[in-house]
Amino acid sequence: MARRPADLIYSVDDRPPFGPLLALGLQHAALASVYLVLVVIVANAAGASNQTALAMVSLALVALAISSALQASPVGSGYLAIPVYSAIYLAPSVLAAQTGGLPLVFGMTVFAGVVQAGLSFGLRDLRWLFPPAVSGLIVTVVGIDLGLVGMSHVLAVPEFTRHHDISIAQIAAAVATLAAAIGISIWGKGIVRLLASLAGLVLGTAIAIAGNLIEPSQVASIVRSPWIGIPDVTHLGLAFDLDLVPAYLAAAIAATLRTIGVITTCEKINDADWKRPSIGALQRGTFADGIGCALAGLLGAIGLNTAPSLVGVSNSARATSRYIAYSAAVILVAFALIPKVGTLFLALPLPVAGAMLVFTGSMMIAGGVGIMLSRDLDSRATFTIGISLLLGMSHQVFPDYFAHLPKALQTFTGGSLSLCVLSALVLTMLFRIGTRRSATATGGDASSVESFLESIPARCAAWKVPPDVAQTCQATAAEAFAQLRASGDVDRFDGCTLTFDAVDLVVELIYAGPLIRIAESRISRRHPDEEQAFASGISVFLTGIYPDRLETRTSAERSVVRLIFSA
Repeated sequence: MARRPADLIYSVDDRPPFGPLLALGLQHAALASVYLVLVVIVANAAGASNQTALAMVSLALVALAISSALQASPVGSGYLAIPVYSAIYLAPSVLAAQTGGLPLVFGMTVFAGVVQAGLSFGLRDLRWLFPPAVSGLIVTVVGIDLGLVGMSHVLAVPEFTRHHDISIAQIAAAVATLAAAIGISIWGKGIVRLLASLAGLVLGTAIAIAGNLIEPSQVASIVRSPWIGIPDVTHLGLAFDLDLVPAYLAAAIAATLRTIGVITTCEKINDADWKRPSIGALQRGTFADGIGCALAGLLGAIGLNTAPSLVGVSNSARATSRYIAYSAAVILVAFALIPKVGTLFLALPLPVAGAMLVFTGSMMIAGGVGIMLSRDLDSRATFTIGISLLLGMSHQVFPDYFAHLPKALQTFTGGSLSLCVLSALVLTMLFRIGTRRSATATGGDASSVESFLESIPARCAAWKVPPDVAQTCQATAAEAFAQLRASGDVDRFDGCTLTFDAVDLVVELIYAGPLIRIAESRISRRHPDEEQAFASGISVFLTGIYPDRLETRTSAERSVVRLIFSA
């Protein structure tokens, strides 16, 4: 059971009073609604009418509400991790809209959501495919794709924005939006800093109005829009295109990685004794995120994904109650029934929306680079990143080349993200050859095993195992060894092995005798007396066994205790 941090005003299981609950829900609903600009961009890419675009925005709000509640429920992670319409799905959605219209966008979004939900069941087994180098690379390429789309709107490139002349007002609005968002994110304090996107959007829109970028007909449309209305569903439909599978598969993988990071952050915020992610919460959170994405496709929107920015807002406000998600969900449904809200988003100038995409893309690029550099890059990771990134970017530089490839190859090279992810995964599998390292205790007595365990940090340093993992492994293995010796049931120690395959660090203690139960760690467990836990100090909690997984087996007179640590 998680121990509540003392400085949280409303923790994950608290139910705030009605007033604060309404205010916090409204804040999250408003911030999540900002990302509806992505839905509008896709609607424009498909050449949708204003009526269809308005229906898309309204139904997108409904999907957002249901997904928010689902993530906070026991079906999901159980945390306040409200999703938003994700930049991850923007480039594939624009491609689908230009290729087969809105039904193709919706159908492929459902496909991506089902893939992500399926991936949730294999998170533990698939970790080796997504080391930090690959995970960071995927986030970086998503940021580059997003930034390029945004830059095309900032610069009012005719090919992408359907504008045939470039006005100073367009560029001024975009620059002001970007400057405001960047300035607040750098010099802002507290929760204000986390509202940089919203502030930039408001300022950019104000300048766009002053520069007559919002046409009088759009203003009139906002005024004429009714206050209450039921969203139109006549535009809904599903289509599927095999050629777009790689692009949406890559997006689903990126969304999965992003969800893992967000839910892990939620766990840290809500548990003062947090040590490592809970695989159960990660699986449920990823499953709920995938179901939410599929639901968005069924209701005529692009893909959803959990939002790190909103988790940051809840952390800054020190209010992480799951009930805030339910409050936000009710407010989002109310927004969906007010056509004026959707009409406001339809009137948003594309240069302003583009500036927000550049802002978000920049942060994603920096975040992806940080993930890649979180571990030392060996030659395998260097070439995986370099070759995959160059291949992905070559699609942007040489589009005609890829357009003339054989049809069978175009299925896998339809976009820079899919090309980059595919090459990174192939290289990761190829470069795993020869990654396994192992060492064995030379003797079979207790003293040789003890000496071997003391050498674990030095061996791990040579294998480039993260120091914190090596230290945890050595301390845990030593404690397990001590418990075995103290049991009095071990006839003799037959040795010890240490293996590392770039994903897991594994220690095996082999001995003759019956299988002995190893005491579980008290780390991240329920503490019957929290005051006693603090008084005893953290060192008390480090005297248990706390690997990521503990396996035991026995055959005849030989038993093995296997300690597995995720690196």
